[in-house]
Amino acid sequence: MDEYQPRITDLPSDERPRERLLHVGASAVSTIELLAIILRVGTGGENVMRVAQRLMVKFGGLGGLARASTSELCDEKGLGEAKVAQLKAAFELGRRLLVESPEERPTITSPADAACIMGIKLETGDPHFARKKPRWLKWREQ
Repeated sequence: MDEYQPRITDLPSDERPRERLLHVGASAVSTIELLAIILRVGTGGENVMRVAQRLMVKFGGLGGLARASTSELCDEKGLGEAKVAQLKAAFELGRRLLVESPEERPTITSPADAACIMGIKLETGDPHFARKKPRWLKWREQ
């Protein structure tokens, strides 16, 4: 028998992703909750939080999800063209914000700062950097 999957509307209002974001702020909610807000609804057998969690696991996090092709995303259960377009639009807005806000870019004051920033650029698939992690970054994963 399938495990019971409560709908988001079945949850108390203080546990719903959108309401939590409005109450505690966007920086206080999890990445999965933010993704669930963008996706809006789940499928018949999975609530939107489970869909968001499944996508994060399958694609290896937010960077992998951002790098996934439109066809890869459309192949996922619960993601049609409309939801894939919403995801792609959200990722593109985030990318454009980084490009348009140079005054908010982090300052590099040490080799550790540079390594952290390079790691983020590699993980998010910045087109100006190779997708394959260089050997010198492997020490961070240990």
